[in-house]
Amino acid sequence: MNGTSSLKTRSKAFPIELPAWLEALLLVSAGAMSVVLHQAFRWPLNLPGHHGIEWIALLLMGRAFSRLGPAGSLTSLGAVGAAALTGWIGRDPFIWVIYSVPGPLVDLAFRSLPRHADKVWFFMLLGGLAHTTKPLIRLIITVASGWSFGSFRFGVAYPVASHFLYGLIGGLFGALLVLGIRKISKSSRKG
Repeated sequence: MNGTSSLKTRSKAFPIELPAWLEALLLVSAGAMSVVLHQAFRWPLNLPGHHGIEWIALLLMGRAFSRLGPAGSLTSLGAVGAAALTGWIGRDPFIWVIYSVPGPLVDLAFRSLPRHADKVWFFMLLGGLAHTTKPLIRLIITVASGWSFGSFRFGVAYPVASHFLYGLIGGLFGALLVLGIRKISKSSRKG
């Protein structure tokens, strides 16, 4: 009212003012939720990467809705922490590396290409690339250490392609939710 701007800023999508610490907590929680969902729905489908749908959708939604620069990294941090707490790290000692890479990649893409951050194709392509880091990291670990991963039992191309496909689908779901919520938010502010 006195002409000075408020210290609180609004989220890109929601007309809700959140303190930065609460926004960070929500991002970490989104990452943790993706691991909890993965653990809750561990069906033996033999489709490498199918949990990328929820993981990538949550990661991209967190990044798109947040005003914090490292939003993707915070979401990845939540996934790493949840993997440690659920004991998943004991089954896969490299899962912390696998979950820690997509978030910074998403942050870099949003920071480098901000004019595309409202395009469905951007979310889909970024989702596919971010989720493909998982089999690529596993391939590097396999070559460097000899550690074997079950997802490579049919070769490398299949898990890379399936992770990219499920990342695309997760990116599509994330984009549809983000853009839909933004549209609803804009129309409610006009009305």
